[in-house]
Amino acid sequence: MGRNSSGNRGTKDGGGDYKGKITNVGPLVEMTDPQMYKATKQAISRYHAVLGVRQREVKLADFPGAYGVHVTSGDGKSKAVYLNRSHFNQGAKRVASDHAANYTSGWSTHTNKPIAHTVTHELAHATWNEHLSGANQRAAGKEIRTLYRSWMRDKKKSGYGKYARTNVSEFWAETVTKAVHGKSDKYTRRVKAICKKYNL
Repeated sequence: MGRNSSGNRGTKDGGGDYKGKITNVGPLVEMTDPQMYKATKQAISRYHAVLGVRQREVKLADFPGAYGVHVTSGDGKSKAVYLNRSHFNQGAKRVASDHAANYTSGWSTHTNKPIAHTVTHELAHATWNEHLSGANQRAAGKEIRTLYRSWMRDKKKSGYGKYARTNVSEFWAETVTKAVHGKSDKYTRRVKAICKKYNL
């Protein structure tokens, strides 16, 4: 889950499974800035192209404390990704500025597409997080947790923000975001390989 626009760290969701109240759900075409809508659609397409993963349920909604959230269904399957309506309706320049500030502060993992960051991060949660119960997700979890422990010990890694250290699910989402929109390294290559190996 992404950091909220007031500069707080957002609701503590345990890593990719939001349990708060979500209202005013609507399609992405309700975005008020055409440039923001186009950038969001491009981020979804890029995610699909790089990882071969399809997440059809991406909506605008109102909820507190985050730029975007992922929700699972009662049976532990990915249900939907919701993007914060008020954040995404600020316009592309403001959204890019907010995310650039998160890069500068060291909070978010650096990418070359700040507008796409939240979208890709939440799509990554929909692909894998500790709350998903599918057989492929459970099998992938063993490798992802091993990779996370290795990454945590690595003092030479660069380009990663503090948020990736929160838990294994946030590590996964931030590393996948870097894999799709940032500088390649051994961790970004590994998360791509895990996605393909386990057909996430």
